[in-house]
Amino acid sequence: MPSDTAVAAGSDLGDLMLGPLQPRVEAFRSAVATAEEEVRAYVTQQQGRSSVKGEQALIELGPFAVGRIDPERFAMLIGHVDDELTPEAFDVLDRADAVLRDFSVATDLHRVRLEAGGDLRDAVKDALADVGRVFGASRAVELARDGAFDAERHGHLLGPLPFRLWNRAERQLAPPLIVDLRGEDCFPAGLGEFLDGAVTIVLATSGPATPAPLARLITPGTFVMQTSDPAELERVAQTRHPAVAMVFDEARPEQAHFVHDPDAGDTTWSRLSVQQMPDEADVGRGRRAPTWLEEVVHLRTLAARPKAVAHLAGSGENGVGDGSAAAEVTSADQLAGWLLAQTELGDL
Repeated sequence: MPSDTAVAAGSDLGDLMLGPLQPRVEAFRSAVATAEEEVRAYVTQQQGRSSVKGEQALIELGPFAVGRIDPERFAMLIGHVDDELTPEAFDVLDRADAVLRDFSVATDLHRVRLEAGGDLRDAVKDALADVGRVFGASRAVELARDGAFDAERHGHLLGPLPFRLWNRAERQLAPPLIVDLRGEDCFPAGLGEFLDGAVTIVLATSGPATPAPLARLITPGTFVMQTSDPAELERVAQTRHPAVAMVFDEARPEQAHFVHDPDAGDTTWSRLSVQQMPDEADVGRGRRAPTWLEEVVHLRTLAARPKAVAHLAGSGENGVGDGSAAAEVTSADQLAGWLLAQTELGDL
């Protein structure tokens, strides 16, 4: 069954967030259910064949064998069923089928609740490892069918499978994960190791948080969003990139709202659209700036457009905007703007 980390019920915010992501959850559950049906059908077929082979062996042995010889073991011993599954293989298939069956009907596989003071990275790590049981069970089935399952080498496949052991195809099949947590426990920098394939992590954050905690996770191939509108998650559900999103329980002026879409441009500033930028902290003389101020500075730096491009796009020098005008600026425009800026027209 899914680990205790996942819960069926969650915050109202988490429930609202599930709407746009529900199709991806259902797609994962459907794939697991299909795999479970195939495994169950295969086991039933093999058990039927084993029974038929055993009856055939009993007839061949005659009355002397009744009560004295196990016909199925005898059939396997003399090679009548060269592709017959061993009892050990049947056990592996049964255990794998149980894992798949549990996940095919689970309603909480996509939900995680972080307890107050908990570690966000560890909670996500454990939840993904639990989902990995599906992939481990599928691998175990293939090994058992081929007669290659070795308990010592492959036994770990029938338990939680850490994300680092997932292959590329499995990372593309991962269901979205919604994490309910308090803003004061939101330290997402450690989530970067899980943002691969189609992995999607959504943080349903209640209470105040630092202004731009997800700014540190902005990389060229990762979809990153901070918003207070759960409906914005429609973009997360549609992206083909790994994604991390943070949804605040309410709009606050000190929290940044932005979207980094890898498909929106070739440069960081063209991919980054900032809807709300917090004011810089008011730090008195001789006082050290708060550590979270680096998040805002980092976000501003990533969003800033080159001055020549900002001039051509008609934006302010701070580079904060919706990104639409900048997206229309071509490489030739950028080069032309730079050349004009470098030319001393006064000498002509």
